[in-house]
Amino acid sequence: MCTVTVVIPVYNGGRYLRESIDSVLAQTFHDYEIVCVDDGSTDDSPVLLQEYGQRLRVVRQENSGQSAARNVGVKLARGEYIAFLDQDDVWYPSKVQNQVAVLDAEPDVVLVHCNFDRIDERGRMLERGAGMIERTSALGSSMGQLIGEALIFPSAMMIRKEGYERIGGFHHALQGFEDFDLIARLKAQGRFVMVEEPGMAYRMHGKGFTRTGGIHVIRSRETFLRRMQTLYQGHRSKQAIVKHMLADCYSDWGMHDVRIGNSQEARAKLLQSIRCNPFKFRTYTRLLRAILPSGRLV
Repeated sequence: MCTVTVVIPVYNGGRYLRESIDSVLAQTFHDYEIVCVDDGSTDDSPVLLQEYGQRLRVVRQENSGQSAARNVGVKLARGEYIAFLDQDDVWYPSKVQNQVAVLDAEPDVVLVHCNFDRIDERGRMLERGAGMIERTSALGSSMGQLIGEALIFPSAMMIRKEGYERIGGFHHALQGFEDFDLIARLKAQGRFVMVEEPGMAYRMHGKGFTRTGGIHVIRSRETFLRRMQTLYQGHRSKQAIVKHMLADCYSDWGMHDVRIGNSQEARAKLLQSIRCNPFKFRTYTRLLRAILPSGRLV
């Protein structure tokens, strides 16, 4: 047994993985284990993980996605608390110590997260304390009003294992919006606390595990919103927010289909958007683009 299990999902993360793991090993809190789930890497990540020897517990699986990898890591966890770290992010030395102190002292807290900095692909500072700077606007956004929380990066959070298992962990089918989905379900279980001292650096680049795009993310967006309809059943104001967010989702989905030349599907999605919110002018202009043979307004 240990106090904290650090779960690191890995997929072709060789470029930054060593820096991430070393940031765990540099923590001022030492009662932890590290579980790395190699999600079918084809680069040098497996060799790099092997270099750490007994300091890591490594499990390998066929590529199943980041959410599935995190869930596997939690199943193997021997710690009371779970902390996630993405393969390209970096923790500051007191991150774990500060979060353990909160969970130990406040039994009703289900999740503790921390302020964060943003860095670029070379590790250069882009913005200090970005989490606090962005928090007010994030809480005021449609997503913030829906789930009652700003985006909390997995690398910034620590969760009680019992609470994570109670809600079923990350929804494995989501390839986008899985963070919001988890936060919404955990928020229904109890209180969150934010440590104002930055505890991590979030790396901005275009090749990360979590930064894929395309139709998979669009479908995940719809799946997430349908799940929120169920979660907030009977909550009139949240249902209204979901409906407007679904309108945006279907409008963007329709525009995606316009761009790839799938006009029939585009029209169906855009009409679905209008049914959810008939007062958004942009959707009508997009529908006109889907109707015109050229796919563009002239």
